[in-house]
Amino acid sequence: MKKSVLYIILFVSLIACKKESVFELEGHSGQVLRNGTVGLRYPTAPGRQYFLSVQADSSDYFFLTGEITPGKVAFLNFGYQHLPLYVEKQHYRVVKEHDNYYVLSDQKESLQNRYVQYMRQMNSLDSAYNQLCQGYDTISDINRKALLSDRLKLNFARRNDRIIQGIQEFSGTEIALNIINELMYFCEVDYRFFTRAMEALGDSAPEGDLKNKVMEAYEQAKNRQLTGNAPSFRLPDVNGKMYTLEDFRGKYLLIDFWASWCAPCRAKNKELNKYYRELKDMGLNVVSVSLDNDRGKWLKALDEDQVSWLQLVDLEGFEKSKVRTDYKVERVPTVYLIDPQGEVLITGPSLEEIRKMIK
Repeated sequence: MKKSVLYIILFVSLIACKKESVFELEGHSGQVLRNGTVGLRYPTAPGRQYFLSVQADSSDYFFLTGEITPGKVAFLNFGYQHLPLYVEKQHYRVVKEHDNYYVLSDQKESLQNRYVQYMRQMNSLDSAYNQLCQGYDTISDINRKALLSDRLKLNFARRNDRIIQGIQEFSGTEIALNIINELMYFCEVDYRFFTRAMEALGDSAPEGDLKNKVMEAYEQAKNRQLTGNAPSFRLPDVNGKMYTLEDFRGKYLLIDFWASWCAPCRAKNKELNKYYRELKDMGLNVVSVSLDNDRGKWLKALDEDQVSWLQLVDLEGFEKSKVRTDYKVERVPTVYLIDPQGEVLITGPSLEEIRKMIK
């Protein structure tokens, strides 16, 4: 009799353990689905290659369960939704908050719920930024546009700081890797931010396809950067006098690529105006290279911005400029700090970084 009771207790325990270890996900899509399919896929999987999928019923309800590998990030796809999920053997449900969908775990303190809190904060920051952006492209006054560009820059910096905090917060998990992965389009054009993100990631990222993807993208971005000796150039100033890179040997050189039609560039002109005297007193040469193809617009911008440092121009314009290609300038403004021997030290330096390197 005692043995039978023990068997029953053991059997019930096994069932309970099995239930606790099952991955379950349910929800209502609230929208028309492509072929009615709801699926989970890994970030490195192409298209809609799911490792778990199910058909939603006529009321758009779906229930997913099956074998999973815990500790991986996946995406839940239904309709146009693309929801990040840190997969553990838990019960999850899809919720809609305003216009956003999230996947929540029944375990309040789970990593997924912390991830959702991060996503809520990011959505709030993105919403504020996008609201500020409204009408930006319709502003014809370049000076007004430059002022708005300054405000956008501050908001964007706050957003980027929160991203770095998020990577640090989830260090050691695939969540940290996926935060970078989902921003790859931005990381690939902003190497300095990409480097900040990789430094925040550290050495604790779990091995796997997602880590390989992020690391490979970072190496490719690194190879696109201007390093070593700065390329030589020969460009005219406003009076037609020609200058070459060699004319600035022996002093630190700050070289700024810009254009009159670029509002952030115009904002940077005003910023440089504030600090030019200090930079000059530090023994720094400051040179701007315009990538305008219209001399009149270039000169008009110089007059409006009242710049006092050396201005050069490549009237081939942004698309055809050889110096832009040589200096690997993918967007304007792009700024390099070059040492007295002509070696590139840093891209996009802050004022504090310039002070530190020169002193």
